[in-house]
This record gives sequence, structure tokens and C-alpha cells, in this order.
Amino acid sequence: MDALRTRRCECGVADCTAIIEMTWTEQDEVDHADRLWVVSPGHQPQGGRSWRIVQETERFVVVEVEEAHS
Repeated sequence: MDALRTRRCECGVADCTAIIEMTWTEQDEVDHADRLWVVSPGHQPQGGRSWRIVQETERFVVVEVEEAHS
């Protein structure tokens, strides 16, 4: 298994300090897909019009977010 790397939760809550651990491969898959955010388990994305879970692990949750339009 790849070494775990740390990144910040992308839930959008102003005072969220949660850290997520992902492998390079997991991170690369999410970072190269539109509208995918990585959040800590139990966190819900803020700021989007709607969202749905596309992957859930013990370490993180990947959600597809439909952005709110101004």
C-alpha cells in the first residue's frame, strides 16, 4: 500500500481543522475529477446546491458536489 499523505478536509466549514489521510493514488483520482470533494467521515459539504457520496472509507468520504450558482 502507498504511504498515507495528509490533506485538509474540504467540507467548507470555516473552523474545520480535520485532517484526512489518503494515499497518493487515492488523492490523484479525486483531484483529477470535476466536482469531487474529500471530507472527513461525518462531515457534510457546505456551499453546494446538492451533493452525493461517491466513495466512503474509514479515513475519508468522497462527495460529488453540485456547485451553487450565483
